[in-house]
Amino acid sequence: MQEKTFKQLLMSSNYYTLNKQIVKELGIESAFLLTILIEASDGLADNEGWFYQTIEKIGELTGLGRHKQDKIIKELIDLKILEQKNKGVPCKRYFKVNYQMIENLVFQNQQSSLSENGKLDCPKKTNYSVENSQTSLSENGNNKEYIINNLNKELNHKEHNKSYDDCSDDLKAIKKWFKENQIDFSKKHENKIIELLKNNSMEYLLKLFQEQLDILKNKPGVKNIAAIFSNHLFKGTVEINLKEIENREIEQENLKNEEKKESERNEKFLKIFWELPLEEQEKIENEILKNNNINHFLELKKNSTVMYYRLITPFISKYIQEKNIS
Repeated sequence: MQEKTFKQLLMSSNYYTLNKQIVKELGIESAFLLTILIEASDGLADNEGWFYQTIEKIGELTGLGRHKQDKIIKELIDLKILEQKNKGVPCKRYFKVNYQMIENLVFQNQQSSLSENGKLDCPKKTNYSVENSQTSLSENGNNKEYIINNLNKELNHKEHNKSYDDCSDDLKAIKKWFKENQIDFSKKHENKIIELLKNNSMEYLLKLFQEQLDILKNKPGVKNIAAIFSNHLFKGTVEINLKEIENREIEQENLKNEEKKESERNEKFLKIFWELPLEEQEKIENEILKNNNINHFLELKKNSTVMYYRLITPFISKYIQEKNIS
């Protein structure tokens, strides 16, 4: 394998980062699936936090089959970490992550872990939301590490403050980064960095600073990058990547349009289905239930035919297309 290809394989964007405490509390598969859902919510959630994710997409990202997904999702719902509601025609699953319940579940055991970490020299720290800010310092980025950092922020994990001496090596590394990027490092800068290092890892801060610097470099009309960067640092604000926001809006709009088109297609084929003789309808339904191993849907039909046909409509649509029924 060529060196460049191998480096690309090992880049962080090709990996998922799992929160250790959540793995400990939920198990690795549940923690992994929860991470996937949190990542999806970051890009697709509406104003109330609801987002749509298919069984197929989750399977593609995790390798988990339908049965395993259903089992984990049920467990997360039972723990009130996850909420689910079904809506649309055909019926689709929408999820909402309850960060408060995650905190209630895992934070009770976090303090002991933090105490142990406090024995180390300048250990890894959870990410810190700068108080009284227009936009939190931790609200930037869209890769997989950001999703876990964002989770840590929502959990509001707090560690014991570390002294300046404990983090002096980290301070030197950050000061070096400022010098390399031709940004002034005054006493005011130093005090601010020391404050941030009490609750954030050096790696996280450097990653965030680099992201902010790159946004400023690519932003038209910015004449004094260093001054704007420092201004954000002191105020606890960040530069927003408008292009990223625009791309997410386009993605959401495309998803809505695709859902609308799919719904219209299904309605078209469902209309054909209703025009068939009752015997033919029953035959098609029985074949669908048997071939897709969903005979349990019949119990739902007894209680709610509307919900039953919402669930079975995609199968009916596929069947009619494959059989070329008109």
